[in-house]
Amino acid sequence: MPSKKAVEENILEQLQETIKEAVKEAMNPKLTLTIEEAAKYTGIGRDKLLELAHNPESGFPAFRVGTKFLISRELLKEWLKKLAEERRIL
Repeated sequence: MPSKKAVEENILEQLQETIKEAVKEAMNPKLTLTIEEAAKYTGIGRDKLLELAHNPESGFPAFRVGTKFLISRELLKEWLKKLAEERRIL
C-alpha cells in the first residue's frame, strides 16, 4: 500500500499536468472540437450532439474526418448564438 506522501505526490503531479493542459488550451485553442469536447464546452449532452451531427438539416457545424465528427469552434459559437436568438428548442 502506497504511503500517504506518495499518494499526495501523485495527486499533485496529476493536478500540475491538468493545469498545464488547461493553460496550453487557453493560450492556443484548437480550431475544432470533438463531440466530447463540444459537450463539455456547451453543456449539451454528447448524445444530443451526435444526433445533431448526424442530421444534415440541423445546421449543426460538424464535419467528418473518417468516422470521427469534428466541430468548428467558431461556427459552433455562431450556431449557439443563432439558436439563442431564435429561442429554438433542441
